[in-house]
Amino acid sequence: MTLIEVVVALAVLSLVVLVLGASLRGMAQSAQRIDERVDRVDEMRVAVGFLHEVLERVADVRAEPTGHGLLLAASGEELAWVAVMPARFGAAGRYHFRLAVEPTTDGRAALVLRYAPWTGEARFPDWAVAEARVLAADVTEVALRYGGDGVDAGWLAAWPPPPPLPAALRDQPPPRVRLDVATATHAWPSVIVPLRVQSGRGGRGGFVVGGGTR
Repeated sequence: MTLIEVVVALAVLSLVVLVLGASLRGMAQSAQRIDERVDRVDEMRVAVGFLHEVLERVADVRAEPTGHGLLLAASGEELAWVAVMPARFGAAGRYHFRLAVEPTTDGRAALVLRYAPWTGEARFPDWAVAEARVLAADVTEVALRYGGDGVDAGWLAAWPPPPPLPAALRDQPPPRVRLDVATATHAWPSVIVPLRVQSGRGGRGGFVVGGGTR
């Protein structure tokens, strides 16, 4: 082989190596993106499943001898309630729960679920010292809605609903809770969960919203 042929062969081989390297990098990046998407979907699935379980186990809290009803704080930015913790997620029993957006150490926002054991009092605990679990990181928008009539109609930004809705309806817990979450990389499908109240034992009482007796 002449020197020119050797140079040409080396140039062709270099081009082939460059093409193969670019293809391998592209495949690695695609695999990484797929893994990240699978992780996000799996985290969302676990979070939504947990919310379904605890919102379908809301406790009819009757913490004092005089009797108190459902302890619930429901706004567009925060939802706090008392429910039974599923046994596989921790110690079984009644817990205070709060779902809200909180800042993280890096200055970003996250959808955080806080929880603390229910001590029998008809008021919420100090959330700053409660256990916390991040359900969605780097969130850009979170909206909680209540009631609902179908997918898009009848959703309210807070509960109980304001007048002119009937007072009897305002004294009841919302039949459904809707959660919409958007992050910097993706958006969750709308999560609609029926709110089911489990009957407590003993005592009489009314409906408590944000710690005040109705």
